[in-house]
Amino acid sequence: MRNLRVQKSLECVGLQGFGRPQCFAVHSDTGTVLVASSHGIAQLDPQSKQVINEVSLTTDEYLPEDGSGLIVAIQDLPEQESVCVATATGDILLFNLSTNQLECVGSVDSGLTGMSWSPDQELVLLITGQQTIIMMTKDFEPITEVKIHQDEFGEGEFITVGWGKKETQFHGSEGKQAAQKKKPALQWDDQRVRTTWRGDGQFFALSAICPETGARKVRVWNRECVLQSTSEQVNGLEQPLSWKPSGSLIASAQRKPNKYDVVFFEKNGLLHGEFTLPFQKDEVKVKELLWNSDSTVLAVWLEDLCVDGTSKGNVYVQLWVVGNYHWYMKQSLHFGNDPETKVVSLMWDPETSDRLHILCSDWQYLCYDWHWSIERSGGEDASVAVIDGDKVLVSVFQRCVVPPPMCTYQLHLPCAVNQLTFLRDPDGLTCLAVLTADSHIYVYQGKPYFYLMCTLLLVFKIYCFSESIPTPQLKKVYRLF
Repeated sequence: MRNLRVQKSLECVGLQGFGRPQCFAVHSDTGTVLVASSHGIAQLDPQSKQVINEVSLTTDEYLPEDGSGLIVAIQDLPEQESVCVATATGDILLFNLSTNQLECVGSVDSGLTGMSWSPDQELVLLITGQQTIIMMTKDFEPITEVKIHQDEFGEGEFITVGWGKKETQFHGSEGKQAAQKKKPALQWDDQRVRTTWRGDGQFFALSAICPETGARKVRVWNRECVLQSTSEQVNGLEQPLSWKPSGSLIASAQRKPNKYDVVFFEKNGLLHGEFTLPFQKDEVKVKELLWNSDSTVLAVWLEDLCVDGTSKGNVYVQLWVVGNYHWYMKQSLHFGNDPETKVVSLMWDPETSDRLHILCSDWQYLCYDWHWSIERSGGEDASVAVIDGDKVLVSVFQRCVVPPPMCTYQLHLPCAVNQLTFLRDPDGLTCLAVLTADSHIYVYQGKPYFYLMCTLLLVFKIYCFSESIPTPQLKKVYRLF
């Protein structure tokens, strides 16, 4: 029955590196941010809010001078005091942060579409333009190269007598032909291969477009780059992929006929659970899914869609947690549709599990430190309020003990809830104030005159209060900005 609350936030604006930022990494030793742009690499210091180091990649023609170059991945390497970047043209570059030396450690003729380091940084995977995986050591010595698309299921193939196949199961009004339907990837899929490692580094998963069906499939490989399993045919499967560090679930997104879900795969390739996003089927698309390092929070990066499938530009970053087999949306950060301030990348801190980093296209950098809190009222009613998307679930433990995710009553808000708190007036009445993602404060209370006291308190600080049964009435709405 916990909520996520911002403990500390940091915003860096007015920074100016060269080119447009494309991806970034966090240098754990110094807390600086390493940004890869269309022209080079820049090192930002969030404390001084300055660019303290930068190197151009156009001088040696690793990137074109017109800004059309693409860096597909960037990785901080603390043990080597370096940062590694991979370009779409196939170059693997190593930049030493202490000596400012730039070195090309390898090149792939067919180009690169991705690079992924293992959690222990002993292995690196390169995804080539020929749809192959190159596994190398941390010293960039090749170990093996295999094809992504294989006919075999993998070493973990199931033994079945046929009765459990989808073709023999009931499929409703569409009949058995529904089992053979294969829908290609949607038009806004970026077609790129996604790679994610399990937390212990023993397995990694890839999501790629199958050349035969045009749809995405998820394959799981072990540390020796031996195929373990291939996912079942999942219509509407999309590009995001993130392996829960401490578990066996791999998160992805699936667009169904009447809803939009975040779905979970097991290591054996089978689906295992899902939750539905609070949007219409064709209203948004999920760009990325990211687990934090202790597997407690799943960040969902979404973007609005037009009717024709193009992007509107409105961006949402939602934080989801699970408890008692129920998924709660605890935070929803809304970003506008200005292309100059568009979110280009986000990541969880590799060491501080509840720290989220966000980078925008205008070099704006945002950092949020979250902490867990329990919102409870004082006095004898013993109410506890829990945020769940656009609802506040209130349990009055004085009256009854309701096991979560059930509650005594719910408050429905017109927008996602980001914060709430409790306060009690001198007469013993408990009030509830709720802060929503669109910067409104909704005050719930039982007596008409009590909103005046809340107004005075909100000048200094946001207080949030809950009322016992019956459900309190909304008395006042405040606009912050």
